[in-house]
Amino acid sequence: MNSNSQQMPAERLNGQAAAPAGTAALPLVLEMRGITKRFPGVVALQDVSLDLRPGEVLALMGENGAGKSTLMKILGGAIRPDEGTVLVRGYPVVFHGVSDARRHGIVLIHQELMLAGNLDIAGNIFLGNEPRTAGFILRHKMHADAQALMQRVGLSCPSNTTVRTLTAGQMQMVEIAKALARRPDIIIMDEPTSSLTLTETQRLFEIIDELRDNGASIIYISHRLDEVEHLADRVVVLRDGRRVGEMDRANATRDRIITMMVGRQLSNWFPPATNKPSEEIVLQADDLVVPGAKARVSFAARRGEILGFAGLVGSGRTELMQTIFGITPNRGGAMLLDGQPFAPTSARQAIARGVFLAPEDRKQHGLVLGMSIANNISMPAIGGYGSRFWLHRKVERTVAEQQRTSLNIKAPSIAVTAKSLSGGNQQKVVLAKWLAMKPKVLMLDEPTRGVDVGAKAEIYRQVRALAEQGITILMVSSDMEEVLGLSDRIAIMYSRQLRAVLTRKEATQEKVAAIMTGISPDQLHSEVA
Repeated sequence: MNSNSQQMPAERLNGQAAAPAGTAALPLVLEMRGITKRFPGVVALQDVSLDLRPGEVLALMGENGAGKSTLMKILGGAIRPDEGTVLVRGYPVVFHGVSDARRHGIVLIHQELMLAGNLDIAGNIFLGNEPRTAGFILRHKMHADAQALMQRVGLSCPSNTTVRTLTAGQMQMVEIAKALARRPDIIIMDEPTSSLTLTETQRLFEIIDELRDNGASIIYISHRLDEVEHLADRVVVLRDGRRVGEMDRANATRDRIITMMVGRQLSNWFPPATNKPSEEIVLQADDLVVPGAKARVSFAARRGEILGFAGLVGSGRTELMQTIFGITPNRGGAMLLDGQPFAPTSARQAIARGVFLAPEDRKQHGLVLGMSIANNISMPAIGGYGSRFWLHRKVERTVAEQQRTSLNIKAPSIAVTAKSLSGGNQQKVVLAKWLAMKPKVLMLDEPTRGVDVGAKAEIYRQVRALAEQGITILMVSSDMEEVLGLSDRIAIMYSRQLRAVLTRKEATQEKVAAIMTGISPDQLHSEVA
């Protein structure tokens, strides 16, 4: 511990804090009292208190911008509060850095992956925590210990695998293994399942149960309400930087959580279609070959239709969208757009025909975070805002303000940078830049990933409104509730093949999940018969 941190009250034994004499019966492992944090122009947290018990899973809920991340960064040692006190096992502590928090048994698993892509898995798991003797790293022991941790989280590849070659889900499991390597008492999990497959998510839930049974305490942040209902012993809700309430497992219903988070009831969570989609086919794909696929993909999307694409991670949904958008080459088959041949070899060609893609990773591929809202909205059609040598800023501002109003983008002005916005408002900016160009086909890849419930409801209303205007929507989502609630039809992919297309009436959660995992539609029909 560095000299500026208060002395830890007890030795840590095998990752567990041993309480001093007379304190073994303390009911709380963590207390945060009256935490206040101000940033220029905004009060991020105002007099927030939080407590945590041994062996408890506490869900911390709130909309984007509610203060959850700020509170957890304070607990994780990344930032310091302006006011308030933190007590660990009854003793007040002051964290001057992440290492201080770790020494007190607190580990934060970030939503944004914090891995070194050029290192192998073992090197990442034990980075800064390598087993040593006489100053030398014990590489054999490090890889053996890493392999044991990988087996625990369900990673089957060798420990010397370079991290940059892993899938997003595998990288997330490395982050979890990295946290477990420190044998923490308190684990903060921020959206841990956002990149995980169903199998990986189930394994994570099993790990959480094991940790809870062994006395570890977990603060779990997620916008997926079904996960919170499944895991949480208690739920604490923040809104606008303040603590607004707490519920135990028995009282933490979905409706109560949502109402507490947004300050109102959300009616029509999935807005109903007021118009039936046209029978007119806008986009037709015949025998497309998705990269890495053994079979060909054929489908037809109609005007004003929301065609949802369901499937496990790796099923080929994103690759299919990228092929349609011209990012990856089409290795076979053909497409028609409004009855005319459509074979883009670049995103620019797809955009010129009115086919747009809002990508899964909005921060890396959908936005230029350091640029303003107005600049991001105008970027795809920059040629329409002036000449080769100058930009008509007034037109740019007018269009951006129109989109800001239409999509209810919450920001002080269109001049603020995209990186300063919450996840939901960043997603709205991605939509805004394409809507300003009047799309024919809009592909949405995981449109609400990392978005809070209030912003989700707004995005759902916007997507339905776009379909009502005659825009064809192709929506990829790993959220089963979202696919079933918003889609007019559901295309189900497995192993980069399109296995079935179901109408809204035909689709049930059980049927979609079964086809996603490889059961053929014919098998389902025969079982029903």
